[in-house]
Amino acid sequence: MGKNVKRLSILMYHGLYASEAQRLAIDPVDRPYAVSTETFARQLDLLAKANLPVVSPHALEQTAESVPGGVLLTFDDGHASNAEHALPMLTQRGLSALFFVTTDFIGQRPGFCSWDQVRLLAQQGMAVGGHGQTHRFLSDLPDDALRAELQQSHTRLARELQSEVRQMSFPGGRYDARCVRLARDVGYRVLHGSEIGSLSALQSPPATPLPRLAVRAGMSDAAFLACASADAAHMLRAQSVSRAKTLAKRLIGNQRYHQLYARFKGVPHQQP
Repeated sequence: MGKNVKRLSILMYHGLYASEAQRLAIDPVDRPYAVSTETFARQLDLLAKANLPVVSPHALEQTAESVPGGVLLTFDDGHASNAEHALPMLTQRGLSALFFVTTDFIGQRPGFCSWDQVRLLAQQGMAVGGHGQTHRFLSDLPDDALRAELQQSHTRLARELQSEVRQMSFPGGRYDARCVRLARDVGYRVLHGSEIGSLSALQSPPATPLPRLAVRAGMSDAAFLACASADAAHMLRAQSVSRAKTLAKRLIGNQRYHQLYARFKGVPHQQP
């Protein structure tokens, strides 16, 4: 499959855990997206066996070039397990990934990376991108607060890493036209959302936020490979579910939707 891969699937991870104690230490609202280190290792091996190449996240920054076929690995939020577990597992296999960090979480929120760990990710060949300053849903913010959230996050990352920061993902996948415009104004060049879909290889990266596919706890190997290979039937089913969720968010609003989500999961209201 490798040389003839015609699509790029961007997979979205969050935290990893190596024990039940580590799993329970992850905030309950985030646990549906937490994956064990055993599962993550098996998924990396599944990609290799299926001849699905793991592409460098820097490839998307070369806008004059075409999108590569294969799989791009991304991680949201900046959980400490990104540096403690994901980084060594990736480097041992000669792979790279893209880590989006929420700057106010770094060195401040228990269970999340320190700035030294974020810098280590970049030093080891990983790409580091923005994920907002506070993880607020950006499309809910007025213009001034939105610009401040994006600008302060981008400036802090560039200062801490001493390098350009070209990519970001929108917290909760929530964005509107203002968010896209202002994200580009502050210096981000490649934007990531969470719509269900994949990219056609051999085309230039689109200007719109890129689709990503969430890897969730309990995902079967078959479902994982269907996402990674952009299986058409799997995508259609997932897009149908996603459209229903998007409609619900539009009808009741982002905050009310998330309150219901948190209540359904049996946890206090907070943003994932």
